[in-house]
Amino acid sequence: MKTQFWITTILITFLIAFGQANASEKEVSKHQVPKVILEAFEKAYPNAQEVEFEKGMIEGKAVYEVEYKENGREYEILYDSDGAILQKEEAIDVKALPEPIIQAISKAYPKATIEDAEKVMNPDGTVTGYEVEIKTAGKKLELELDTYGKILKTEQD
Repeated sequence: MKTQFWITTILITFLIAFGQANASEKEVSKHQVPKVILEAFEKAYPNAQEVEFEKGMIEGKAVYEVEYKENGREYEILYDSDGAILQKEEAIDVKALPEPIIQAISKAYPKATIEDAEKVMNPDGTVTGYEVEIKTAGKKLELELDTYGKILKTEQD
């Protein structure tokens, strides 16, 4: 049972991490978001503020990202069209990044400044990786890293 859980977790992480490259997100209004997603979100996060919605596609299926603030922190939740949570992201202080993440960034981009950081989580809250924005040589880059510090993806902002 435990093996099956880890296989499923790794598969979901892989699909989400690499499926994001296929996601073409566009901002939508609250009225364009399926009722099942709105109800799930509003029930789970009744104190959310500054809520914004985006619709995207991952592997040909519609997904909805809800960005919001709560207690001074920024969050993003990715839902499938049935209202199930696929992934959560939480903005964190750069100083809270684990050492393997900082070392990987320093090794790949020695003169970079880390500007923003988010931890990426499964629906159950287990951390699967980090998204980090850095500035180096006058460019802004967004890095996706796994929990061990391996850079999975690099995008220029």
